[in-house]
Amino acid sequence: MTLPDASPPSTTIDRGIYVMPQFVTFEVSDMDAARRWYVNGLGFVELAVMPGPSGDPVLVHLRRFRYQDILLVPGRDSEDKASGVRVSFAAGDDDLDARAAIASGEPGGVVEGPTRTPWNTRDLHFRDADGHLVVFTQPAMDADMDSEFARRVRDSVTRAEE
Repeated sequence: MTLPDASPPSTTIDRGIYVMPQFVTFEVSDMDAARRWYVNGLGFVELAVMPGPSGDPVLVHLRRFRYQDILLVPGRDSEDKASGVRVSFAAGDDDLDARAAIASGEPGGVVEGPTRTPWNTRDLHFRDADGHLVVFTQPAMDADMDSEFARRVRDSVTRAEE
């Protein structure tokens, strides 16, 4: 199923400075451990680090693809974990099985999947040590795709355009 004007994100990490139309900010209990998890395990790059008066980082700006930005900031104590926070990013042509293997080998979080969804995607779930859930998602493009679901989505897009 292809939606109008749907294009995958560029797989080249854009290190340019631009106005971000959306980003998430995660409060983390261990800035260095969280940075390692996202960079080494999930494939983000460290775009910028802003040190505070003591020299310790007060903000770490991470980026994966264009418009896929996470800001890490020092959080409250470890007893106050994230609850219900979930952000999904288009995975582009990333090999989700390979990404799962890489992230599973990196301490600092839990990896689940990739798994098929009823809405015709493959999703790979990552939960960091502070409880934040990040999902890499990509369209399912195989014989098991639910063609009836795809038809309903196409129909709903058509109705919305009328």
